[in-house]
Amino acid sequence: MKLKVSVFEYLNQKVMYIQDVNYYFGIRDNFDIKLGDYELSEEEVLNIAKENDPEEYEVFINTSIEERLNKIKTYDIEEIKEQSSYGQFTLCLHPSRKCNLNCKYCFRESEYLGEQQLTFEVAKDAIDFLVDKYAPCASKYVVDLSGSGEPLLQIDLVKQIVDYCKQKRNEICKNIEVMFCTNLTLLTPEIVEYLDNEPAIILGTSIDGDRITNDNNRVYANDKGTYDDIVKGLKMFKNKKLGLAVTITPLNQDVDLIYDCLYHLPNVDCVSMKFIRCYDGSKYDFENFDVKYLISRYEKLCKKVLDELERKNFNYLLKLINGADILGNIIAQNLLRGIDIIYKCDAGKNRITVDSKGYIYSCSVMMGNNDFIIGNIYKDVDNKLQRKYWSLSKEININCANCSVKHACGGECYANSYLKYNDMYTSVDKNCKINIELNKMSYAFIEYIKFNINSIYNDFINSIFKVQDYSSTDSAIWAIMTYLKLEGLNPDYGTISNKLDISDLGVNPQNIVEYLRTYNLDVDAYVVDFKMNGENLKFPLISLINKKDTSKFTYLVIAERNENYILFKSIENSSNDFIKILLKDYINDYSDIVIF
Repeated sequence: MKLKVSVFEYLNQKVMYIQDVNYYFGIRDNFDIKLGDYELSEEEVLNIAKENDPEEYEVFINTSIEERLNKIKTYDIEEIKEQSSYGQFTLCLHPSRKCNLNCKYCFRESEYLGEQQLTFEVAKDAIDFLVDKYAPCASKYVVDLSGSGEPLLQIDLVKQIVDYCKQKRNEICKNIEVMFCTNLTLLTPEIVEYLDNEPAIILGTSIDGDRITNDNNRVYANDKGTYDDIVKGLKMFKNKKLGLAVTITPLNQDVDLIYDCLYHLPNVDCVSMKFIRCYDGSKYDFENFDVKYLISRYEKLCKKVLDELERKNFNYLLKLINGADILGNIIAQNLLRGIDIIYKCDAGKNRITVDSKGYIYSCSVMMGNNDFIIGNIYKDVDNKLQRKYWSLSKEININCANCSVKHACGGECYANSYLKYNDMYTSVDKNCKINIELNKMSYAFIEYIKFNINSIYNDFINSIFKVQDYSSTDSAIWAIMTYLKLEGLNPDYGTISNKLDISDLGVNPQNIVEYLRTYNLDVDAYVVDFKMNGENLKFPLISLINKKDTSKFTYLVIAERNENYILFKSIENSSNDFIKILLKDYINDYSDIVIF
């Protein structure tokens, strides 16, 4: 069997990427292999991996290449739907269609945007529809009020929606968060007091870099810049940190300088730099990006992140990852080896948008465009209209099907494809080139850390895991479901959730044991010396992981261990691949309570 292999270099680090199985290995400097694309036998690939990256090789061979190929090439849509039914679901509402700013690249004048005002009655009905009909088995709900205007222009409506979400949360005993992005220019002491002390609200603001960069684009109607007012607004919060949303345009491609500037601003939780959706032939048109220059700036950003990691400043990278930034998200995803992304995004599946008349759209960006309607909250979702979002996998697009990073990329955004080509299928060529290069840079970034600053590699993995650990499902429910699936059983989220006694601390180990026994499994909880008595353990097992923090019960599932490593399942990873950490780190940081 021949495998497609690419060998490339970024950040002075060579990487061998096995396209067919979405896996990669570091290549040592002294190993003689030229950069380029190859077709190599399984034996040749394994020999190169063993010689260059023996630790990763040991993890990789636990699953055969044939098994990995089967996992990637076969999937069941209904099974994926079932898996997603106990995850996070998002409802997008637009409380305001107007804005007090006049940002030069804004899409607010789009033909699809109307002036109809959302009412509380429709917002309430949309929330009820999401929770009661669309995703009753979800473990977490997010109501996103960012919309196409400035939410603070409708602060009273925002308060009503927040209050109703809190009421609904108490009724269903599930988490409902409200989030929105505000430009911060309409803040008053009263509004700040409300937003700062309302735990149900997650806040973000838009800013495009330093004062000069931002004020070239983000301006008031009189062309006055907004930078000073945004920073002033950030400083007004005492209890809340905000996410920063950056629009990267062909006129501001210096992502390294932008990120560094924003990282140092006060009360910043995360930074998300995303490319502009503009295909109108103007100077902001996406096609005007200089890919070579843009990638060179991302490379500078990576080098800066590496410098900070060497100083053990993990926060510099975490603000990137927390914001689901393009590069940060790819780094986090590629660290969780073996994840195969099937679909473009969660539009029409785990995310819906409702307009002022109750119509349901698959995509918030395309609200008002009838091609994206999939139903109405007062009738229901039209399964025929929705089905296209489940069937539009990457394999339907020949460009995606033959792409070197197709397993690490779900393909083009629906909105981008439509705005550029008036269909949902065609990928934007320039965006593909950027994604390919950023994926390659991400592989090299991770391998560089492993090869050159190995002392912090496991700390780095743990820092990523902490981000991924903010799962939409309670860790006990997630652990039970994962454990049962590894035992060949097919658990149901709703059943588990209803039968578990979930306190403010979570679920205690004995309750997990009692529940697993309902499946006729002979399990119990043990206190073990993981280092000394590892040979007596049976895998898979559930581990209570919090040793130092006893304020909450938190679990992970361990698949196996050897002398040096343990392999555990990621909460966010729906595949059968695992993440490794050093055994000594596990012993130092986690409890000795296990269930098997």
